[in-house]
Amino acid sequence: MSDPLNTDEVKVWKMFLRAHAALMRVMDSRLQQSHGMSMTWMDILVQLSLAEKQRLTHTRLSERVLLTGGGTTRAVDRMAEAGLVVRRASRKDRRTSFVVLTDKGAAALREMTSGQLDAIEELFSRHLRKDDIPVIRAFFERVLGEE
Repeated sequence: MSDPLNTDEVKVWKMFLRAHAALMRVMDSRLQQSHGMSMTWMDILVQLSLAEKQRLTHTRLSERVLLTGGGTTRAVDRMAEAGLVVRRASRKDRRTSFVVLTDKGAAALREMTSGQLDAIEELFSRHLRKDDIPVIRAFFERVLGEE
């Protein structure tokens, strides 16, 4: 009887998890040292910067970042205290509020971007061969249901 935890698929899954954790630890550490912010905060700033009107509801933001709803709320609370984001009530639905990127948050993101892109190149992209990219992209599009 074969070990179900020792299949090639599970081995690749475990390697993916280890690689992700290792990369995130290094990138988070560098970001903390250089800007005093976490990868979580940068992820939130990136998601808001890419969103229409640079705002998202709490629910949409939680869907786009690597946090639970409660974790997103706590991060947004701290980021609002730092002036990086603000909360704004919806004019159409009083039960809905938006997390909105501030000018200070956009400036912080611009400052962090160059270093993070360098880190992505150093830690990740340099290991990719050109012919890997379409295959990996197609795989992740299938996983994310974006094909």
